[in-house]
Amino acid sequence: MKWNPDTEFEINRYVFASKKILKPVTLSVIADLHNCFYGRNNDRLYEAVLNERPDAVIIAGDLIEAGIRAEETEGLKLLYRLSKRLPVYYGVGNHEKKLFLTDKYLRQRDELTAGLKKCGVKLISNKSYSFKDTGVVITGLDIPHEYYRRIVHKKITAGQLYALMGRPDRAYYNVLIAHDPSHFDTYAAYGPDLVLSGHVHGGIIRLPLLGGVLSPEYKLFPKYDAGIYEKKKTKMLLSRGLGSHTVNLRINNKPELITVRLENGDY
Repeated sequence: MKWNPDTEFEINRYVFASKKILKPVTLSVIADLHNCFYGRNNDRLYEAVLNERPDAVIIAGDLIEAGIRAEETEGLKLLYRLSKRLPVYYGVGNHEKKLFLTDKYLRQRDELTAGLKKCGVKLISNKSYSFKDTGVVITGLDIPHEYYRRIVHKKITAGQLYALMGRPDRAYYNVLIAHDPSHFDTYAAYGPDLVLSGHVHGGIIRLPLLGGVLSPEYKLFPKYDAGIYEKKKTKMLLSRGLGSHTVNLRINNKPELITVRLENGDY
């Protein structure tokens, strides 16, 4: 068993407003599940999402796990159930990226590909989708895997993001699914209104006043660990995630499901 099914998670709700938003949109954000589960068939997580009454589900990367012995079943089961009830926008995380780049994960890649086909859900790889008549556009960033490397951490540039996704249309409220928050300065330069991110698992261990202790790049006290950050006109909402991998540990760091409500206003 990868994760104690009796583990509790919390639901944290955020509201973002803009004059560019024409009609309210509610999003349920699942980040870093890593095939972990809450009750049989992820019943508790599934019901929690539905109870929030979202218009769509956002997967902010790493629903599954890239590992020789990993099974993608739990994440895909949840995805299949949710996709029958709601639109699902699946952003690419480093674990999805690994599956499609490394032949040693061929079995897991085939499992994910078949599962996504069954669900009718596609990974959003540098593409955009608009919510009709709402003024909201969702874009999924898929960066090269070299920008996830540990120890020597490369910074991507705004120019590279323009090359990957084009320029955001400022007439719309732009939501960017960008798994790795460490590139937030670049995301802000690129110019979305809101970034939805994960990857850091809240820093694994959280200390009062100091925040998260460790990032996936093995950096102590990462600059971005959880919560809301703002730079220029861009806000980033960074999830603590719902699962774990490798270091199967959380201390003072409860898993979280996030609900985002986007509405018209200037507050």
